[in-house]
Amino acid sequence: MQTALKSALAEVKNFDLFKDLDTLTIEQLCENSQIKVHSHKQMVFSYGTPALHFGVVLSGAYKLTRISAVGEESVIHFSSPGDVVAALIMTQKNITYPVTVKAMGPSRMLVIPQETYLNRWIKNPMLIMKMQGLLSTRMARLQNHKVMQRAPMSSKIAAMLMQLVAQDNSSEQLEIPLPLTRKEIADSLGVTVESVIRVMSDWVKQGYIATSDQHIKILKPEHLIQQIDRSE
Repeated sequence: MQTALKSALAEVKNFDLFKDLDTLTIEQLCENSQIKVHSHKQMVFSYGTPALHFGVVLSGAYKLTRISAVGEESVIHFSSPGDVVAALIMTQKNITYPVTVKAMGPSRMLVIPQETYLNRWIKNPMLIMKMQGLLSTRMARLQNHKVMQRAPMSSKIAAMLMQLVAQDNSSEQLEIPLPLTRKEIADSLGVTVESVIRVMSDWVKQGYIATSDQHIKILKPEHLIQQIDRSE
């Protein structure tokens, strides 16, 4: 096994999806896989093309998008380290990717062939249950976005940012672990870029958040939580 791949397997062991699995099982789940390094905005999987591989995010972040009927990019999900991309469609024959997947900043993904999923992944009930849990979390976020559609703009943005913060962050200040532009926030929420800029600029001035090189730090989470509460 290549040194780089062995190093990646050491990373994979720390992800919640694989924590209860032994080394041999993890190696089997990663059979014939490759580590792919992607630059900012580089496409990994393209909507409508044959789905022959899926991936595990190792570092950085990836954006899952669809093009709307009017030709605009709509953000479906942001995938961070430990997330699995395009795995659950691997059991279908002649399937194509339902979304486009692009890197957000320098990112790394363990790309695994469909054959390995069929030979290894679906035969591990514990792993499938955990993957369903990831999917449920993703669907809950999508549902929350729908619920928030009629909420004030500040409430929508606050809810999205709070969902994206690092889950293991115990600090009073919360940092979003992926590069995120105002346009990507707007595309995800289905609102104008100008409205996002207006709200977030006001939060920066008031010291509620800080932004630097497309990274966002929430300095006063209680304020954003108050914004979310306004929608209820």
